[in-house]
Amino acid sequence: MSYDATDAAMDEMYDRIAEELYPEHKQQALNEFTTERLCSYYLSNPMVMQPAVESLQEALKLRGNGHAAAAVVYCATTIELFLKATVLQPVVHGLIHSPALADVIVKYAVGQTGFDRYRALLSRLFEELAGIELAQVAREGVKDALINESRKVQELRNEIIHKGIRCEAAATDHAIDVAAAVYHQIVMPMLCSLGLTVGEKGRIGRRPSQ
Repeated sequence: MSYDATDAAMDEMYDRIAEELYPEHKQQALNEFTTERLCSYYLSNPMVMQPAVESLQEALKLRGNGHAAAAVVYCATTIELFLKATVLQPVVHGLIHSPALADVIVKYAVGQTGFDRYRALLSRLFEELAGIELAQVAREGVKDALINESRKVQELRNEIIHKGIRCEAAATDHAIDVAAAVYHQIVMPMLCSLGLTVGEKGRIGRRPSQ
């Protein structure tokens, strides 16, 4: 998807909001985003990850029925929902103190395909909470970073949707593996660092004390 005047206008709006809220240091926003506030959002919205879980389940069903291309489309959707709806959405709500304004920005961000423009924020958040550099997270035996593999799944999805290309079962298996890895190697470490766990249908709750 090309960068157009609407995207430019939204980027300008983000910058203005940041300057108004944090005129001296924009990065102060992340420093003020505490573990307590993140946990509060997840506990108030325990099913925020359900769409991502259901999307991955749909991808598995499509692969089992031989619909390779359709499965890839759902895998790309799964990845975006894990990274944006499950991770970025709580961040935006925490940074923007006006609930109405936060809802508008979340709706725009989550509604757009892709996540490259939010990669820096994702990286900083993951490093702050999980103590791991996002660029260093990779599937076992794979040299390419998981976040880069995710982008390639997106690119394949776009080729399928906009050019009608076909794909082999191997490409579908790869997309499913990447989507699952995003959950296990990015989402779960972050939730665990917050003392949270995931239950049935993706329900997020407090991890039982031992």
